[in-house]
Amino acid sequence: MKRTIFSNDFAPYYPIGLQPCPMYVNVANRIHELLVKEMVLKSPDADKLKKEIAINIAIYYEDKMSNIGLWNTFVEKHLKMYGYPLPFVDNLEVLDKKDVNTDEVKLLIWLVLSRYFQDKFLNPLAIDDDTTASIIRILEDDDEIEINKSLYDFIYDKDTANDYFKLKKILFWLRRSYLLCSPLANDRYSDLYNLFNKRISKNETFYYVETMFSITTEIGPLSLPPHIWLAEMYYNHSMDSEASKLKKLKYCQQDIFLIKEINTEFAILKDSLGKEYKLKNNFPTLNHKDLYVTTSLVLYGDNNWEINGFMYESDHNQYRKNCEHKQQLAASYEHNYPHFMKRTKGKRIAFFENIDQLKDWLHKITPNTNINQIAHQLPSCSQVGFISQKAGIIFAPDIIHAIKCKDNPYYKKCDDRQMRTETMNAVINIESTHPELLNYLLENNMLQDGDISYNMPCKLGNEIFTHNIDFIARNHRRHYYHDHDY
Repeated sequence: MKRTIFSNDFAPYYPIGLQPCPMYVNVANRIHELLVKEMVLKSPDADKLKKEIAINIAIYYEDKMSNIGLWNTFVEKHLKMYGYPLPFVDNLEVLDKKDVNTDEVKLLIWLVLSRYFQDKFLNPLAIDDDTTASIIRILEDDDEIEINKSLYDFIYDKDTANDYFKLKKILFWLRRSYLLCSPLANDRYSDLYNLFNKRISKNETFYYVETMFSITTEIGPLSLPPHIWLAEMYYNHSMDSEASKLKKLKYCQQDIFLIKEINTEFAILKDSLGKEYKLKNNFPTLNHKDLYVTTSLVLYGDNNWEINGFMYESDHNQYRKNCEHKQQLAASYEHNYPHFMKRTKGKRIAFFENIDQLKDWLHKITPNTNINQIAHQLPSCSQVGFISQKAGIIFAPDIIHAIKCKDNPYYKKCDDRQMRTETMNAVINIESTHPELLNYLLENNMLQDGDISYNMPCKLGNEIFTHNIDFIARNHRRHYYHDHDY
């Protein structure tokens, strides 16, 4: 066997300083050799993708054999959310936690490929059965199984689990783990890094961004924050107390705070909306009242609020401007939504075949705005208008024919191919559909015409797609599945 994969190729998926067991590197090489012979991928990065698939399957195997619990947590959480263990499979049987199986391997291959084709939907049932069966035979070929005790101990150490600041290193790792990583997560991390890199040192930026990301960004195919993934892993390993702490974790996003009161033990901080936080004073910079600081806060277990990440000084003018901005936003949220809803007679969604129809609607809803300017910023195509609870009025282009709604005269007024395209765009295209609009459409069952196969659609393909539509949205959108005020 020619070795093309080495331990360092696994490094991006492991905690810093930890490695896979040698056995699983060998497994990855055997799988890769098989994929080179049997798997056809129409991509200029085909060999890279085959290596990634082989490495991910080997780590999945190690995960199962070492009782790491990441994959099993995904299965159990999917079961809780949807009533069946795996997406796209009608097998309702409880899966063996201690062993590998064909359905899981097929799904993992699809998940890896989906990371690299995140703007497209790949048919999850198109993975070759014979190739998958050959992979399973490789995984079942070894009589003696190696256990990655170092990785297990890294995750399930109780001392670490009961100290949030030690626990962070596990949360940092989860975004890079084989099951939960994605280009979207990397993009989000890069955006945060660029935001703070100009203000603080490189090492401080790294730590602060990892800290913020681990609390604020949903990851993995189920689009859950890292601390929720870890909580579920702890529950599955009878660490109920530690899991409960993670589930109850509270977080205050970065803000400018006024130090109202201060002593050697505690400080009272007031955020830009007037809420106060009592936290431990273990920072030398918190040395007198009426100081302004920028930071984020966390509450873990029975502790007091603590500074989460990094803190730097601010000033009164910045604090005042931040307060005014937050208050204006809050007032806008409180006023605009009921105001718009009254003028639409309770209808949150509207459909426009052209820009002129859209302008007429806007004139009725918000006559005092510059309607021509708004229209000029939109592409000249069909639009869906939506009254957001926070963002005012949202528009979504080129999905008008896919929305099944009694008020939509354009539903299905196109060919089947366009219907499938528009449905898919609504579900997975982060540029097309705002998360709040998408969740409204999903909650009201308004997207019913997708198919798992774009080229060979059928009734069964439509049923599988519709049955798994929320999972598809979560997997492809990740943190863009949720409506955030970034």
